[in-house]
Amino acid sequence: MYFPEDMTFQYFFFATYPGYFLQTIPIALLAGLVVYRFRRTRRTPAAEALGAALFASYLAGLVSLTLAFHLVSDLWYFLLYRAASGSHHSWLTFEFYLVPDFFRRFGSESLGNILLYLPFGILFPLARRGSSWRKTVVAGILTSLTIEVLQPFVGRSFDINDIILNTLGVLLSASVFSAISACLHRH
Repeated sequence: MYFPEDMTFQYFFFATYPGYFLQTIPIALLAGLVVYRFRRTRRTPAAEALGAALFASYLAGLVSLTLAFHLVSDLWYFLLYRAASGSHHSWLTFEFYLVPDFFRRFGSESLGNILLYLPFGILFPLARRGSSWRKTVVAGILTSLTIEVLQPFVGRSFDINDIILNTLGVLLSASVFSAISACLHRH
């Protein structure tokens, strides 16, 4: 990622991946707190409620980054500067990339698509007790597919590369989580 010498807060917060991530944190935390509050009862153990809250936080952040990015960014701009962002967003796009080519141009965006779904393979089974490796992977693929299908309606493109790389992230983390869980249950 390129960091100009005269980087300002505004540039960092509104034009870099770390800035986009920071914009989603309050939304993710709020979602987690709400889920924890409603899941935590006398009959529900704190660990189970915490797993559900962490997964809800992750999903809220994921949706904020992938589907509600423009809305979240405009809201932050208004909150920080008390003015409209001046950004104009096209809500419907008809960009579909159906040919996998990530292996020819693997870069930071490709790596980001893998990293974005690494938490899924860990947090999903924590939120849904008894979820198998297969259920976790299928849920991850369906989540990625759903987001990609919806992206053209919010001004982004459908990209088969994203689905493949997201799936790779889920496969990696679900496999590690499953192996660690199996080792812990044997001992």
